[in-house]
Amino acid sequence: MDHLEAEVLEMIIEKLGLDDINPEEVDYDAPIFASYADEDEGLGLDSVDALELVVGLKEKFDVKMNDEDMAVFRSVSSIADYIREVKGTDLD
Repeated sequence: MDHLEAEVLEMIIEKLGLDDINPEEVDYDAPIFASYADEDEGLGLDSVDALELVVGLKEKFDVKMNDEDMAVFRSVSSIADYIREVKGTDLD
C-alpha cells in the first residue's frame, strides 16, 4: 500500500526541489505543512507550495483539485488516499 505514498512523496520532492529531504526518513502521516521552526515534523511547506502540488497532482496522476479538496494536503498519506478515491483503488 505504500507504493502510491512513495510516488506522491517523490512528486513532492521533485516538484518543489526538496533535494535535502531523505524519502526514507519521511513519515507519510506527518503533516506536510508543519512550521519550518519544527524541522523534525513534516516537510515545512507553505501555501505557495500547495499551488505547485496541485499542478504536480494534475501532471503526474491526472487528478484535478477544487478549493474544497485542499484539505487533503494534510499528509502524504492523505494525498495518496485522495488519489485512490478519485482514480480507483487499483493504483498500488
